Amino acid sequence: MRIGFLITGRLKSTRLPKKVILEIAGKPLFLHMCDRLKHARRIDEIVLCTSTNPLDDPLATLAQDGGIFYYRGSERDVLERLCEAAVHFNLDYVVNITADCPIVDPLFVDMIIDEYEKTNADLIRCTNLPPGQGPNGIKVNALKKICELKDETETEVWGGYFTKAGVFSCHDMSIDEKYMCPGLKTTIDYPEDYEFLKRVFDELYVPGKVFSLREIIELVKEKPELLEINSHCIERGKEHIRQTAAPVRFKSGELEVLYRTN
Repeated sequence: MRIGFLITGRLKSTRLPKKVILEIAGKPLFLHMCDRLKHARRIDEIVLCTSTNPLDDPLATLAQDGGIFYYRGSERDVLERLCEAAVHFNLDYVVNITADCPIVDPLFVDMIIDEYEKTNADLIRCTNLPPGQGPNGIKVNALKKICELKDETETEVWGGYFTKAGVFSCHDMSIDEKYMCPGLKTTIDYPEDYEFLKRVFDELYVPGKVFSLREIIELVKEKPELLEINSHCIERGKEHIRQTAAPVRFKSGELEVLYRTN
């Protein structure tokens, strides 16, 4: 089984322009993310999935600089882009998160793959982790089927295609309470998030090493004032997703055929 980590990333952000290539500790956040993911034990390939828009050229260049592959596809259809990348790199299973989650803990990448081998689920989620720490595991065959069924080309928010079809197995991975931390947000969407990440790096970053989610949680418990920097952005982020998510649409009749053949 070939397993890839697919990073969904573009440079289109208006809330914090070019947020994923902002620098911390002398290096773009995207390269910090790549360095961290290389510590996941069970990943065969790390692939940036970006668009063909020339505005995303700097991100593709950074991927090359970081020693990872990239795939360029649809600007709007994230599901199509992910599926094409998985096929292009001959992957059987993928773990995915967006590039605005630069300090995702590679521990959970390996945990998702272990969970897949136990459950064979089409989609595995880590819903109880802090924002920015919960990657998704996706069976490539299920991803191909979703792309056949969907009738929408705006799929940046795509989870509903798995959960609303009613024919895919979706599994929420059990998360130990020690990894939960109300008010902790490690995604970068707003200037406050950038400030928070800079403070975390100031406290925990050592070149060549990966600081864990547990270390981040211990840090903010020791210095709770750090959470005050961006915890209010959690609801802002959720509202942004609600306002920008396109409706989930399936091709007429296709789901009925799938129901009859499963």
